[in-house]
Amino acid sequence: MEGLFEFLFGASGRISRAKYWRSVLIYCIAGLFVAVILSAAFGIATPLFIVMVVLVFIPWLMWGFAIHTERLHDRDKSAWWLVVFLLLPGVLGQIAKLAWFPGGIGTVLHSMLALAAFALTMWGFVEIGCLRGTAGANTYGPDPLIEERRNRAAAARR
Repeated sequence: MEGLFEFLFGASGRISRAKYWRSVLIYCIAGLFVAVILSAAFGIATPLFIVMVVLVFIPWLMWGFAIHTERLHDRDKSAWWLVVFLLLPGVLGQIAKLAWFPGGIGTVLHSMLALAAFALTMWGFVEIGCLRGTAGANTYGPDPLIEERRNRAAAARR
């Protein structure tokens, strides 16, 4: 059980791109499952819905934070980059909505802020999901690809 808990919520170490995308897929499927349960709870009783949201949302955020942190560690970057890749685009998007007012200036300001948010989101997608991790050991631990190869070789010898 400790291995599962560490997999879900442990934000130390590194994970490869393949393990990252598997984790994101599981994260999304679990999210759909939880959304169905929460919508049923909302239909039953609103207080139950609020309690379930609190009980589910905090671990959900921790799980997503852990997945992305480990992937950033594989790129030899700290978790603070999540502020740039996730939080800042959200803030810029909200400011862009507020900047939407009639006239040329409002349109230009809204478009620039929305484009900046989109650019940061795409940069984060490429950085976290597409680029190869640091070859060999880095500040955050050994190369996960070398560890996976060792584990496969040891399993093949058995």
